Amino acid sequence: MLNNIELKWLYDAVMLEELRSFTLAAERRNISQSSFSRRIQALENAVGFEIFNRNSNPLQLSLQGRGFIVYARNLLGDIEYQIGKIKGGKISKYRINIAAAHSLSISLLPQLISGFAEKSDKVFNVESINVDEAVNNLKNGKNDFILSFFNEELMTSPFLHHKVLDAQLYLVSGCKPDGKPLHYLENTPLPLMKYTDESYMGRQVNQLLEKNFKDQFTYFCLSSMSELLKRMVLEGHGVGWLPDYSIREELKKQKLCLLAPEQASIKMGVFIYRTHSRLNPSSERFWQYMKTRCTN
Repeated sequence: MLNNIELKWLYDAVMLEELRSFTLAAERRNISQSSFSRRIQALENAVGFEIFNRNSNPLQLSLQGRGFIVYARNLLGDIEYQIGKIKGGKISKYRINIAAAHSLSISLLPQLISGFAEKSDKVFNVESINVDEAVNNLKNGKNDFILSFFNEELMTSPFLHHKVLDAQLYLVSGCKPDGKPLHYLENTPLPLMKYTDESYMGRQVNQLLEKNFKDQFTYFCLSSMSELLKRMVLEGHGVGWLPDYSIREELKKQKLCLLAPEQASIKMGVFIYRTHSRLNPSSERFWQYMKTRCTN
């Protein structure tokens, strides 16, 4: 049974998780560092486990602390929301925090968000960031969801996943006015608009290049942003692998052409990920909406 957990201790823990420094967090909470440390210790004694691993530098959440901090952040948000609702004043909205791969945040996420509008008690907070950083933020409760591609680490506990769609990367060229390609695969070496090696799409393309297209391309532009690579291809600078969900209109209007789709296409799964920890009511509704809308 939990006894005597004070709300200010939860605010302390959330602040410490954000700043990862007892000194900075104590300053932000406007108390002495010794008093702040005692309050964190009192919270850990009350819950019966260490929330923070003090042996790491910088400070890190413990395994149990990762789950706890998500509950603490959402509990505080829910209390603030409900009190505002009871008072009848301006009600702060629930935040739905989503980190998304760059191409998905531009081409797919707006459509998904627009379909989830049955209540006005929420605000979407969307960031397009590095997937590794997003995974770390999800572990530490800073993100509610990640919209990204297959990630083996996120396929197992303590994470949940749901497939949003099956996608393909296609090798494409810009088109001439008559709809024919500006570049042909036979005219090697072709200038390639290439993803960086660190990106998910870059790793997929690298595997295909090594297997089927060795020494057939020269690198013209390197970027992790598919929209930039698409613009370079549209302007005729070369060819590139682009996701099908981002080029539908360009293919329809014959601004882009597929090159060797049977040989050069790459299958990708798009997933939404979260932790097991209970989220705020709007985020939980969004999860159920995604599971219902996006059937495997």
